[in-house]
Amino acid sequence: MERDFRYLRDKYGDAGARDVFEKICTELMHTRFDSDAHNIKVNQGDEGIDILVGDFASPIENYQCKYFVDGVGDTQKDQIRKSFKRAIEATDYKMKRWILCVPCTLTANEFKWWSAWSAEKRKIHGISVSLYDGGYLITQLKQYELYDRIFDDDMRNQLNAILDYIESEKAKICEEIIVFLEDIEEQDYDNMLFVKKLENAKIELIDGCKRDFFNAEFAEYIIKSKGDSERVRLLDNLKRKVYTFWETQYRRYQDESDGNDLLTRTYERIEDADTTALSCSLLPEVSLVAKKGMLHQWAEDCSIGWLKDYKRRLAEYLRNGGD
Repeated sequence: MERDFRYLRDKYGDAGARDVFEKICTELMHTRFDSDAHNIKVNQGDEGIDILVGDFASPIENYQCKYFVDGVGDTQKDQIRKSFKRAIEATDYKMKRWILCVPCTLTANEFKWWSAWSAEKRKIHGISVSLYDGGYLITQLKQYELYDRIFDDDMRNQLNAILDYIESEKAKICEEIIVFLEDIEEQDYDNMLFVKKLENAKIELIDGCKRDFFNAEFAEYIIKSKGDSERVRLLDNLKRKVYTFWETQYRRYQDESDGNDLLTRTYERIEDADTTALSCSLLPEVSLVAKKGMLHQWAEDCSIGWLKDYKRRLAEYLRNGGD
């Protein structure tokens, strides 16, 4: 029978499972970064670090290992918030990246929370915030040929079964990846920059744009979590193509107060190219809705906008409290 990372808990108990999971993460980082990776002994002074890459002389990469085998509910979300807060408020070091390592695959609703929360932290603190799930970690262990050195036959067989299970769960989620309008709540993503840009440009049907953004974010999560560098490269190329569609339309349609025409025409261009220039058989996770959502990913990064001189106009809009 297929089993996920609960196997570790069944065999070692809660405390032992946490230790084994952290060992998996630690061995991977040691192999990837050699002597730059350091495991931090857990104590009251660890200041929110399980594994660090670098040294305290310059901003570090901070890896947090959370054995959330049953998913990410309210309790787990609170632990994530507290761990990040402890790390970002530390006085002994600065971070350039914060990475959460978990053994589970996030559901659509769990990822909706993660994407909004992590985007907010990136915006506020100016650092990278990433997620490594169980499937990604096992795939990386295989890529770096760590299986034979680290694990015995029983553990290798179980990890193979766990990876198969996780990938099958992701395949099921991908089949239902399009989140329709009623699945996006009114308050979802309200504080994100791409939403503020839409509001400032008098764009209508913002909830639909939120849906598109979510689908793009979720598709990217599924693809990156499989650890296939070639598919990640194809995804990046696809996003760049979407950007060029906006760029062409932006040159033609630059309104100072209303962005509906620009957004509509760019959406139409993406729809027209869905089965031609934007077609990619190796990325079945990326739906037409996700391709439209890539526009809002670019907008969240402040690389595109819907008004003439959109960066200045957004700054003015935010200074005026969104009025």
